[in-house]
Amino acid sequence: MKTQLSIGMLLIVSMLLLTAVPFGANAQERTLQLDLNYAVGIPSGSFKTDVVDKTSSRGWTANLMYNVTSNWSVGLGFGFQDFYQKYPRAVYKLEEGGEVSAVLTNSIQTIPLLAQVQYRFLPGKTVQPYVGVGLGGNMIVYEQWLGEFDNSKSSFKFAARPEAGLFIPFRKEGPAGIHVFGAYNYMPYNVSGVDNLNNWGAGLGVKFPLR
Repeated sequence: MKTQLSIGMLLIVSMLLLTAVPFGANAQERTLQLDLNYAVGIPSGSFKTDVVDKTSSRGWTANLMYNVTSNWSVGLGFGFQDFYQKYPRAVYKLEEGGEVSAVLTNSIQTIPLLAQVQYRFLPGKTVQPYVGVGLGGNMIVYEQWLGEFDNSKSSFKFAARPEAGLFIPFRKEGPAGIHVFGAYNYMPYNVSGVDNLNNWGAGLGVKFPLR
């Protein structure tokens, strides 16, 4: 609930910022842009089969991008996604030996920090598709409860995110508008028998210039 409220506040603040953005020719010349997005995460591969198979609706992304040319942008990408699932009571083997009948709960938060590059196909048009890729690291908070036994680990791992999306300006050739994207979050992990935390992501938000 707290995460959902923070996402809502993030989008409200961004919409308020848009009211202060001029839509004239000077605004179109701004080169530093920020997009803030609500995001969902869909587990894939062994992450889905072994850890969490439920879609996470508790997430957000933010990208700070500098327009080097009308087509190319470089910058930083941030994000947060909260995956959670509780499994019914079953018999599980303990790492130190023995077995226990318990309810299994997995809670995983991923917090990527990526260097990004994007290419826009139709700058200045009513609908502007783009492709991009991000490379960097991923802070992972992994908490697992097996009944009363807590197995919590935090680590920093490699992360990559190829993505594609659309920017739809509120006004033709304007710098502010709606941002829609889809991405694949490549997150190798290999801790406690978990091979990876790979997941599909999608999001919707707003983009606006900072200067």
